[in-house]
Amino acid sequence: MLFSSIFAEKTILMIKTIIIITLILLALWLTGCWGYKAKQDKNNKANVEPKYNWGVAVNAPIGYPIRFYGGRVGGMSITGELYSKLREPDWGNAFGYESTSMDKLPKNVDMVWFSYKEDCFYRLKTAIDYEKIAKLFREGFNQRVPNGEVRHKTYDTIVVGIAPGGVVVLWVGYGYLPLTEIGRYQAEKIELREPEGLDNHQKLIFSKKGGAEVLNSNTIIPEDFREANKDKPIPFGLWDSYRDNQYQWYPTFEIPNGKMGDVDYQYWNGEADTFFFTDFIALEGQKDVFAPQELCHNIRKLPLYKEIRFTYKAEDGIKYGGVLQFDWESTLEAYKKVFEKHSDEVKAHLDIRINRDNTYLTVRLVGDNGKEAFIEPKLIDIGEANQKYAPP
Repeated sequence: MLFSSIFAEKTILMIKTIIIITLILLALWLTGCWGYKAKQDKNNKANVEPKYNWGVAVNAPIGYPIRFYGGRVGGMSITGELYSKLREPDWGNAFGYESTSMDKLPKNVDMVWFSYKEDCFYRLKTAIDYEKIAKLFREGFNQRVPNGEVRHKTYDTIVVGIAPGGVVVLWVGYGYLPLTEIGRYQAEKIELREPEGLDNHQKLIFSKKGGAEVLNSNTIIPEDFREANKDKPIPFGLWDSYRDNQYQWYPTFEIPNGKMGDVDYQYWNGEADTFFFTDFIALEGQKDVFAPQELCHNIRKLPLYKEIRFTYKAEDGIKYGGVLQFDWESTLEAYKKVFEKHSDEVKAHLDIRINRDNTYLTVRLVGDNGKEAFIEPKLIDIGEANQKYAPP
């Protein structure tokens, strides 16, 4: 009887022990499962490509209209057909996107178009730099809005630039600026015959009569451009030269007893951005000469300025704004004169000097090799800025 009682107690204790161990193992298993699931969910979320609200804008240089047969940038279709520009900026401009929608960022493009000036079709089918695009969209940019505030924004446009010779350049952009180049691509000429069953509108891209009308239309090609280039060949390679001609230089602004404001700038290669007045420093021993701190401390190869818009506070306490537009050939000639054949060795600064009356300025490229050259902008415009909102 005593033995039976002891045996029963041991049996009950063993069962309790087994139950406890089982519960512990079950808890550990469940914890492991949930932990694994959480880790998997985290990994899955990390691998999900984010979506942004973005669209496509197409640039075709003034005088060189194109018509799309079909095209897409990633999963975004190019829905427009005839593309041409009547005024600047015509190379690197994110305005005029067709529509925007929430979508994944593009990893490739596939597009076919007709070049009216060349009377031929091109096709570009290629992968593009997704990582660079994603980084730009993820990081965003700062922009000063009309009320003077600086706000953080997200890019919203993939810009497709199509130039003669099948040259294609892609930028990530937002309006007129900022724009950052993603890459340059080369399309191939293709033979494309008119398929059967097209309606009259669809036949336009194959119509010789329609092509002649496009090339002679003042609403597609400005009359002054057409007359000025009437007997000239297509300047193949020009848009590559905008990218390829880069020198080690930085800008300086000389304002007598003044303060520097913001500078919006566009390079000839289509890229554009802003220097905020907080980005500038006065050069050592030259309290009236201001330069972007990052550029003068890290002088590197840059494209050439196409346009600058800037503000400053003058000696009289009034805020002014200036606009400079540069001619490509004369500007390039000045850089070649200063740098000669030593673009990897020579460094220079582009000195923009404003007179005390705030009515005129001079532009001078000064090299550390003792050479310099004056550049005459094709447009100089100086006037009073918004006294309340214009920086500084």
